[in-house]
Amino acid sequence: MRQASALRAATPLFVFLTVLSSACGAQEKPAAGAGAGKGWVPLPSGGRLYYEVAGTKGDTIVVPGAVFWESALAPLAQNHTVIFYDLLGRGRSDTASASRIAMDSIVADLETLRKFFRVDRMNLVGVSVNGLVTAAYAAAYPDRVARLALVNPIAPTAESQSSYHPPERTARIDSSAQRELMRLRESGGSREAVCRQFWKASGGWFVGDRAAASRLNPTWCTVPNETVDASLLWLGYLSSASGSWDLTAPAHSIKAQTLVVRAERDYFANPEGGKAWAAAIPGARLLTLPGLGHLAVFEKPDAVITPLQEFLAGKWPAGAAAP
Repeated sequence: MRQASALRAATPLFVFLTVLSSACGAQEKPAAGAGAGKGWVPLPSGGRLYYEVAGTKGDTIVVPGAVFWESALAPLAQNHTVIFYDLLGRGRSDTASASRIAMDSIVADLETLRKFFRVDRMNLVGVSVNGLVTAAYAAAYPDRVARLALVNPIAPTAESQSSYHPPERTARIDSSAQRELMRLRESGGSREAVCRQFWKASGGWFVGDRAAASRLNPTWCTVPNETVDASLLWLGYLSSASGSWDLTAPAHSIKAQTLVVRAERDYFANPEGGKAWAAAIPGARLLTLPGLGHLAVFEKPDAVITPLQEFLAGKWPAGAAAP
């Protein structure tokens, strides 16, 4: 898959994770018996993907990153069947070696999940880093995706993402919480305590209004597989490989109706990356959320959920326009 192989060094993502270590066609519903509720999808190459299925209505939506987004995006299950799953090496899915954590394999895993549930065509929702995963899949399997929603996605090019250094990243660190984070690390604090303290210190990065950082509840810190080592392993191949990624050309082959949602005050993913995705994907529309940050779905849920519901129901949300 040339488009999947186009991903290479991810310096900004690695920097973020290092900080953490330092601190509309007809669609089929999942076949009956092919994994209702929750369970694991066995992979031909070894290991299992953890999944949870919510809702029983309408068409099928697949969302990577269950450990982060299952609760936040639960309202989508009101009118759809939503399959949340964790990528291999993350969340409740099995761990994996560094050689197994590569974008070609990640895209192939999603295709295995689609076949497991016997879904002919599906909708994809990719938030943050998972925007790369869903866009890469939609480019590699254009006939399998009906609608694609990218929410504050990482930029389609390494240059756009790596050149993004907003001063708010430093200005919004809680220095007192940061000192406690360092103390916990030095004293051998538990993995969960260190994880939660990181979000207490750095939550201001991820919201538009600093006061909204108090709304972040990092429940993912309780999941044993959500360690810093697992995070670095999953993205390590990006940071250690030479070259850079550029999914601009592969994005031209995406056939799915696409909505790109970007937050005006996203201090992690470059908001210009959202505009670039919308420009690269044929017919895509761009929706900008004023005043919100990277984790807008936690900061102001309705601002994200409402347009996603409208889009997945076949309507362009108000404010969505060509880039």
